[in-house]
Amino acid sequence: MAKTGDERARATAEAAEATAAGEGGIDGGESKAGGRLWSRREMIAAIGAAGVTMTAQAIIGGKSSYASNGTGNGGGSVTQSVYGGPGEHADHSGKLDWHNVRKQGAKGDGVHDDTEAIQQTLNKALAEGGIVVYVPKGVYKLTAMLRIYRNTKLQLHPGAVMLRCHNDSFLLNGDVGAQYDGYEGHGSLIIEGGTWDGNIVHYPDAYVGFNFAHCRDVTVRDATIKDVVWAHAIEINASRDVLVEHCRFVGYKNADDGSRYFSEAIQIDVPTRLSFAAFGKYDGTPCRNITVRDCYFGASGTPGTTAWACGVGTHGAIHDVWSCDIRILNNTFEGLTYWAVRLFKWNRCLVEGNAFLNCGGGITVSTPTPNSESTKDKDGVQRGAPQAGRSIRIAGNFIAGASAYGGIACYGDQQARVEDISITDNFVYDAGTNKHAISLSWCQNAIIERNIVSNARRGVYVDNSGLCQIEGNRIAGIAVNGIESSKSANITVGGNDVRACGFYGISFSETSLFAVRRNTVENVSQSEHNRYDGIIVSSNNKDGSVSDNRVRKGDTGNQNRYGLNIAASSQRIETNGNVLEGVSAAYWNASSTSSDHLRLYTAAGACYKVTVDASGALSAVLL
Repeated sequence: MAKTGDERARATAEAAEATAAGEGGIDGGESKAGGRLWSRREMIAAIGAAGVTMTAQAIIGGKSSYASNGTGNGGGSVTQSVYGGPGEHADHSGKLDWHNVRKQGAKGDGVHDDTEAIQQTLNKALAEGGIVVYVPKGVYKLTAMLRIYRNTKLQLHPGAVMLRCHNDSFLLNGDVGAQYDGYEGHGSLIIEGGTWDGNIVHYPDAYVGFNFAHCRDVTVRDATIKDVVWAHAIEINASRDVLVEHCRFVGYKNADDGSRYFSEAIQIDVPTRLSFAAFGKYDGTPCRNITVRDCYFGASGTPGTTAWACGVGTHGAIHDVWSCDIRILNNTFEGLTYWAVRLFKWNRCLVEGNAFLNCGGGITVSTPTPNSESTKDKDGVQRGAPQAGRSIRIAGNFIAGASAYGGIACYGDQQARVEDISITDNFVYDAGTNKHAISLSWCQNAIIERNIVSNARRGVYVDNSGLCQIEGNRIAGIAVNGIESSKSANITVGGNDVRACGFYGISFSETSLFAVRRNTVENVSQSEHNRYDGIIVSSNNKDGSVSDNRVRKGDTGNQNRYGLNIAASSQRIETNGNVLEGVSAAYWNASSTSSDHLRLYTAAGACYKVTVDASGALSAVLL
């Protein structure tokens, strides 16, 4: 809808909150240095045969096996539906009356005002209890926002264009000023086909494309929403059982002052007066069971526009309210300028099989800033403390060129950690020398497994987190450290292959209760000869083990100083079974409480710690 005074106030609050949340990356800054552009063809070649199936579904078409979202809607061809094929005609099942807007007087010539004819057709749903409204091929001039009511299917011919010729939204599910409880507003809606053209060259005010709130059972399919200013293509607010599939979201114009650098094409939101001014109730109803699949997010080519800032996400929350069961599947995000997917205080989310090409950032999980708009309760009372989301799975995505913000990042807060995270089987390429491929901050109980990473500042970076398992990743071409843990506890780093790092292969600082085992580290310290180590246990670590790793120097060029280096300030670090190489030495231990040793047991069960001194003599101490 057109931007109100309240919404302008929210914009200021949102911009301040996004900045305060520190989402410019752990190292700060907005630089895009170090990245390069990727094409779809390069992406498929880089993945190889094993990844082509996933990529083809997300990029170039074919049939997909869709997860159910509770709506009962199946999937069609990505090529046909996303990239402009023939489409499908509306269902003539006989269950709903069929109404052609031409019979109500719509002309579809781009000149005649068709608003009243289309609205009068939509109004028939109120009297008839359910209808199909069909919009044939043509250009339909709209001079006011349309209102759609429950049990309506709005079917547009693939060649139909809804041309916005006013300064408001395209569509609202209900009447302005109404009050609806929970999910009991106008639902059971299908909007299918056609192009919704924002026509922003002539009508440049801020607006939202489709507004849905307090409803259930909504499908948007095979539609293109083109050129939105300031706000969102689709606002899903306080709703459940919503499916958006096979759609194109192209063209976005930021606010003149740049303050809407984070706007989402699809916003999945909670009801506040700032988030949804059209109607209430502002009762804290969360979104539930939302699926976005097989859609394309990118640029339209209209002068003055770019690709979207964010594809799917939100930037607002309510204390003690969590939206949940959100699936983002097999979409393509191309050239987006912010994080392409932003999970903000959501529970039980799946982000799988998507392609992110040359976006500012790939996927972020973020948490409200303390004492912000997003820590107020449904009555507007400031509760102060932030709350985080949990149960997040990020799997099988392809991310290339995320050099402004990074590949995948999860940000909790000291007062509210993001819990239960799985980041597996992703490709993360070309985050560049300033941003990390995968990073966690203030997180708990995370799995980072079987990802392939290249060209980033750090491959995997974990800080202020606990119970994290980093296993089976392949990491190469890293500017700083391949894998790094800082100020964390209960961290396992195992079975990773880390190569070609500028500084350290694996680095620990201020971390306790950790295990580093069965990793391969090769050709590190590339930035300076004999300066950095294969594995370093640096300052103020305690109660860790480093075992059965292999560190190998590079064959040529700069080589690592030590295979394994333990700093004097680290305590009780046990090492054994490592095969190490280094220019200065294979192994260096400056900690008086740490040693390389074996634990051997007698037949009777007694345990001895066996160590070796500088002369090569072995000694055994009964434990």
